Amino acid sequence: MGLYPENRRLVITLSVLAIGLVLTWSMSVTAGVTGKVSGVVTDAASGKPLVGATVRVAGTDMAAVTDEDGEYFIIGVPGGKYDIVVTHVGFEKYVKKDVRVLLDLTTPVDFEVQQVTIELKDQMVVYATAPPVQKDLTASKVIFTSDRLRNLPNVQTVQAVLGVYPGVVTDRNNAMHVRGGRGGQVTYYYNGFSVQDPFVSNSGIRIIPTALEELSLTSGGFTAEYGEAISGVVSAVTPEGGPNYHGRIRSFEGMTHSYDALTGQWRSLDRNSNRSLSANVSGPLPFANPTKYNFFAAGEYLRDNSSLPHNYYVSYAGVGKLSMQPMPKLKIFVNGAYQNVWGDRYTHRDVNGRSYDYDLSGLPSFKNIAYLAGVSANYAVNDISILSVSLNRFKTTSKQAPKRYFDLYWRDWPGYSEDSEGNYDGTIDDNNYMNNRDWTDAAQATGFASGPDFEPTYRWRSAAYNSLLASWLSQINKSNEVKVGLSYRRYAVDWDFKQFYNASPYGEKYSSNPIYTSAFIQDKLEYRDIIVNLGLRYDYRNADIEYNTTPGGLTPTFKTADGRSELSPRLGVSFPVTENSVVRFNYGVYYQAPQYTTMYTNLSGNISSGLPLLGNPDLRSEQTKSYELGVTSMVREDLRMGITAYYKDMKDLVTTRSDFKVAGAPVTQFKNGDYGTAKGFDVVLERLPKSGIFSGSISYSYLIAMGNGSYALEPYYTYLNDAVDSLAPIKEYPLDFDQRHSVTAVADFRIPRNWKGSIFGLPIPGAWGVNVVGYVGSGLPYTKTDNIGNRLGERNEGRLPSQSRVDMRFNKDFAFGMKQQLVTFFIEVDNLFNTRNIINVYTNTGLPDNDNNRVGTSGLTTSMDEIARLDRLYDHDPQNYSLPRTIRTGLEYSF
Repeated sequence: MGLYPENRRLVITLSVLAIGLVLTWSMSVTAGVTGKVSGVVTDAASGKPLVGATVRVAGTDMAAVTDEDGEYFIIGVPGGKYDIVVTHVGFEKYVKKDVRVLLDLTTPVDFEVQQVTIELKDQMVVYATAPPVQKDLTASKVIFTSDRLRNLPNVQTVQAVLGVYPGVVTDRNNAMHVRGGRGGQVTYYYNGFSVQDPFVSNSGIRIIPTALEELSLTSGGFTAEYGEAISGVVSAVTPEGGPNYHGRIRSFEGMTHSYDALTGQWRSLDRNSNRSLSANVSGPLPFANPTKYNFFAAGEYLRDNSSLPHNYYVSYAGVGKLSMQPMPKLKIFVNGAYQNVWGDRYTHRDVNGRSYDYDLSGLPSFKNIAYLAGVSANYAVNDISILSVSLNRFKTTSKQAPKRYFDLYWRDWPGYSEDSEGNYDGTIDDNNYMNNRDWTDAAQATGFASGPDFEPTYRWRSAAYNSLLASWLSQINKSNEVKVGLSYRRYAVDWDFKQFYNASPYGEKYSSNPIYTSAFIQDKLEYRDIIVNLGLRYDYRNADIEYNTTPGGLTPTFKTADGRSELSPRLGVSFPVTENSVVRFNYGVYYQAPQYTTMYTNLSGNISSGLPLLGNPDLRSEQTKSYELGVTSMVREDLRMGITAYYKDMKDLVTTRSDFKVAGAPVTQFKNGDYGTAKGFDVVLERLPKSGIFSGSISYSYLIAMGNGSYALEPYYTYLNDAVDSLAPIKEYPLDFDQRHSVTAVADFRIPRNWKGSIFGLPIPGAWGVNVVGYVGSGLPYTKTDNIGNRLGERNEGRLPSQSRVDMRFNKDFAFGMKQQLVTFFIEVDNLFNTRNIINVYTNTGLPDNDNNRVGTSGLTTSMDEIARLDRLYDHDPQNYSLPRTIRTGLEYSF
């Protein structure tokens, strides 16, 4: 039932105005974001298959006719909730409402229809329930529908939602590791397209969790359709508009405990910590057929002042989708996403050990802008085949510089200037460097910067690509769904970097146009209850740049980077052992291109800096072979258990090696050479929300992640100037993200609107709910050292304390006017018990706030008490602890 016309116009106007305040959105492409509906239609009286029945997805032109066995299938159904309708002459009309279609999966919908008689109505309506076991799931995959996301307590970012689930480890730098993989080995897809920033291998645009129809993380293996990832694939998809108008406006204000850098104390709750206004609206385009021309748009304003000083950010983000069906067999999508975020970034100590707590404006500020834009078309060649073609563009830019000089472009400085390559033709006089107050004051005995000192780095980067994709999806028979695809992508990469840490400033600038192409073929075989996903993927990339192979030589020798290609076989099998028990196996070979920072750094071979580091455009792709075996079974009608074991073999991981010297000094270059293994198992027990007011889950994860390097720059930072560890390790050790044990529990209480019951004898009103997420994990490893940095014992022999966290969300709904209008009051609390988890320590003491070093006092006039106080503040790094409690209260209006 829709809104009254006058109310509808008012609500639509308010929603559009709200979105206009927080969003100016551009257009983008959508593809590869559909599922399949299939099933059997039978005569309820005889049990025989019903031939010639029409099965239709309500509100669309998607339909199928049952064959001689009463079977049907509908491919290319966008993810979301639908009503599925069956009609046949002489039989009642049968409607199954709220059928949830999941992406890349088959949703079974069977019907038993009755013949029309005088006693019977001509229509039967029932509400669909999700199958207890997803039988065509051939790899581990956690799925969050829009309903589930709406009830979770911590949905500010995608990483926050996924970070506490089995096999996922969030390290001290807030990087997400999946099943023992490194950070940056997860690829993000937004409405079917990669939004990966190739410089850092992370999402280059903000994904708005509250605007999603479905969010998923696949960790056990991916089909051949997905590339550029070796640990996990995150897929985020927004809904399509429908024939009726729907919308939501959401606002909250938060408070948290903030850190006072001048006293080293945590303040009480501050109500000005963060706030947000977001809105979305969907429905038919005005003056057009409401079933053929629809839109969805969402926008968000978010300000987060954080709990740390000089660490706020402001974000404007939006996403939109326009779907048009000008012909019965042709559907066109015009979609888009946009982000503009800026703020300040706090660091207690820079790479040289300098603290800016007394000079916060010397710390860096940042600004990131990104957009995704394009158009795609799906053409139904016939009832069993769909041709899809997409053209899109993605661009992300990032700038970081000291706050007080953020709007300046660092080009000419006293004593030197840069050439067209970004190299410098002069140096600064050492005396001038040490005495000039514009530069880092190296003589500060307390370790704090003062006056106009600043962190002397500048970075600007941009990565954009244009891509063309084409795919063919065909259900060639009842058992085989085949998909083939091709893609071509050309990048425009720009980088500008400068640093002034010493008297020999270093800078570089480059531009390149690398290309990336891929092709895949995928067959989904569904024979009775046996599912086989068999695929093969081909990837080719070319860095498209020359680099100096003789750095430091009198005559540079330049070489053009070679192209790289890989073949990746994929296999996933799922088969039943009982009616509600499924066993699955997955095997795959996966490749991922190295981060562009490792390929393009310092290609001119400049070795004038103190510790020269060279990029390598000829790096091979990193490789992972993954094996998974799992079983999912219904313990009882509403209780599901899953057990999964996995093993991963990783090789050709990027590292740094000092294989040669120039003028007696070592020169470091990025190389392939690190390796590792990961093995473990997950156990998940879920209570399904079939009946009653309680649902939830508890999971346990065991992981062993071993290797000879945790990240590419580890040898460069750790071993280069270390007398004990002058060479990188040749044997495996526990990696920095080797978290052996973790437990996550989720409890959800939903009291329906028409609730008439009581709890402990007390009458309880309806329309409210509480969701609690609890997490406990064992400590991450670290390497113990003495006071001057020499290693003590084996690498990563020490362990941090265990971590725990509880998040909570409470909501109360108030219905008014029409039943579809709702006002929701909510409270969300992150870190409910304000637990101070230790996430990093000084390696010589094992403590988070004592490095066991004392500043000298020779020649200083400052009192000993003041020196001791400053020393304590210098050691007290708030980033060695997890974030404190944050409370958000807000209102939401939906229709």
